Amino acid sequence: MDNELKEALSGVVAEIRQLSDKVDKIDKRLEIVEYKVDRTNERFENLDLKVDNLDLRLRNVEANIRKDIRGLSEDNETIIEVLKQHELLPR
Repeated sequence: MDNELKEALSGVVAEIRQLSDKVDKIDKRLEIVEYKVDRTNERFENLDLKVDNLDLRLRNVEANIRKDIRGLSEDNETIIEVLKQHELLPR
């Protein structure tokens, strides 16, 4: 019975070693995946910053365009009034 127990134990030890090797491989692959996820997260954070900056710039451009349009509208009204005063446009 000692031989049977030794064989059973050595079989269990061999299986544990195989499982340990598999776990080691899984750990290495998990480390790689975690690294790639971290890099992807960094890229997303950079992308978020770029989108935020773009949004801010677009808002500034929009505000400037609206300001320019108001100025042009006022200039247009002034031109029309001057033309009316010089009787170049009907009143």
